[in-house]
Amino acid sequence: MKNNIIEEKSINENNIEILKRYFPNAIKLDDDGRYNIDSQALQLAINPNKAKIDEDGYSLNWVGKKEAYTKAYTKNKKILKPLESDSKEFKNTENILIKGDNIDALKILRNNYYEKIKMIYIDPPYNTKNDNFIYKDNFTSSELETLEELGYDSKDKIDYIKNIYGAKTHSGWLSFMFPRLLLAKDLLKDDGVIFISIDDNEVANLRLLCDEVFGEGNFVSQFVWEKSFAPKNDNKYISESQEYILLYSKNKDNFKRKLLPRTEAHNKGYSNTDNDKRGDWSSGTMLATTYNEKYVFSIEKPNGDKILPTDGRCWRYSEKKIIDLMKDNRIWFGKDGSNVPRIKRFLSEVQDGIVPVTLLKNKDIASGQDGTNEVKNIFNKQVFDFPKPSKLILHFLKITTNKSDLILDFFAGSGTTGDAVMQLNAEDGGNRKYILVQIPQEIDSKKQKTAYDFVKDELKKEPTIFEITAERLRRAGEKIKQESKEDIDIGFRVFEIVEDEKQAIYQKSLLEINQDDLNLFEKPQNEDINTILYNLLVSENLPLSSKIEEIIKDKFYIVDNIGFILNSFKLEDIEKYLQNLEYLTIYSPNIKDDKFSLELQNFVESLDIKRDKLRFRG
Repeated sequence: MKNNIIEEKSINENNIEILKRYFPNAIKLDDDGRYNIDSQALQLAINPNKAKIDEDGYSLNWVGKKEAYTKAYTKNKKILKPLESDSKEFKNTENILIKGDNIDALKILRNNYYEKIKMIYIDPPYNTKNDNFIYKDNFTSSELETLEELGYDSKDKIDYIKNIYGAKTHSGWLSFMFPRLLLAKDLLKDDGVIFISIDDNEVANLRLLCDEVFGEGNFVSQFVWEKSFAPKNDNKYISESQEYILLYSKNKDNFKRKLLPRTEAHNKGYSNTDNDKRGDWSSGTMLATTYNEKYVFSIEKPNGDKILPTDGRCWRYSEKKIIDLMKDNRIWFGKDGSNVPRIKRFLSEVQDGIVPVTLLKNKDIASGQDGTNEVKNIFNKQVFDFPKPSKLILHFLKITTNKSDLILDFFAGSGTTGDAVMQLNAEDGGNRKYILVQIPQEIDSKKQKTAYDFVKDELKKEPTIFEITAERLRRAGEKIKQESKEDIDIGFRVFEIVEDEKQAIYQKSLLEINQDDLNLFEKPQNEDINTILYNLLVSENLPLSSKIEEIIKDKFYIVDNIGFILNSFKLEDIEKYLQNLEYLTIYSPNIKDDKFSLELQNFVESLDIKRDKLRFRG
């Protein structure tokens, strides 16, 4: 049914909504409540080459900003390789663990998870002197050409940009975070949210950066997490006991926070002194916070005395309202009827839960030490420094997610987010899924000897943080399953980000191509069928958790009503499946016989299936 024309938005209002959704950094409210367009911010989003940005200083304008923006949307040259042997319950699980740099992972995920993620939580490098900054970029010749195209025409500026990656500078950190947040925004559903942990070192810059990426109007809150119990007496200045978590929404108009469950502590103070049939109640003041002379009058107590508002204040309600409240036994004057009147508030009428607050006290949520103890209990030794406690992530999951939502963490660390998702599913019977990304960061054999020895000697794996992430998920999942009555998903599919050799060649100029490159296309293809198949899923915007039906091994598969042809075969063998398929995707590089492609086209036409249902990939 169409809206009444009076209720319909004007063209301008619709345009504003479009800009707010897709270009939040380019539209801002002025002091008069009117929207203004930042033309250069819009130009940056459409064509960074022509954007005029003053890149002196850091703030929101820093040397390398245009390059950082462009980095988010340059063509991806990586693919995913499934690692079934490193996974847990690969065929049945819907959880995903990706091994590799998160900038590559986010670019890949943008294809098939665009606006699919309900909640993102990340704990990125804080850019402190203690950070081992491992996300260092090596610039290729084509990327150096891009820098020149973007207007970085002097050698000094190009060298500066190359040097800030991996450097502990504000500019380097901003250039690192900017493209990752841009891609993260694209992955969020329209009612999705992102939580970002940070400390004092970059919290101010992160807030400004998020205002630009997500839009200032989509800022929801800045939590203060009290992570430490006691002061650090060795601190030279002031002992820091807190960190921060910024919360932004994709579209604040659609953001709906959940209430937290009431506990006995919240119900403390409620009783039924007068045996009211409506049950337990507590009392509140009858005095208003703002003065209104109409609300200054005498109230007669049950004992016959009269009372006026004290301290030059007024009553909270009108005289008629108070009379009605007294008739309904909602005003309390004490047991003998002589006390100052107070309004009764019944527990049965209180909201179903508690509104979340920004101050997260360690006694109510968790401390940093709780995170350390949690990981130590899982591994029986300390294999990870400063992990976030799962109760902290659980808190955010409870106030923002539903039972079937998808959660992403692209700085997975020890795997706390995945652990928390499984815990909450076990608690409320949910079917939330997670996607975690962790770079295979080498473990220092001297500084992190316990972790190094554990991965190398006990797990018999290459000593990287990724292996700790995966092992925590295995162990935590088993523990949760043993303690839970719910049938929850404790598995995960592992994918590794690897180079796409063919795409790398396609990016070369004719002068750069050598004989080895040509030989790659001439020699028989020995590509892993599963690798081909899962990257076709990405191309067709299908989740990596999709169930795959094998019809003809290594040749024909069906996923969500889409047929995938990976090699030639006898076409009559799939005739009974074709009518029910939405379309067919053919991996062209494996089809060496042109005759097969022609026969396939004729075959589908003979079944009254149009040729436009064929998609050739590769």
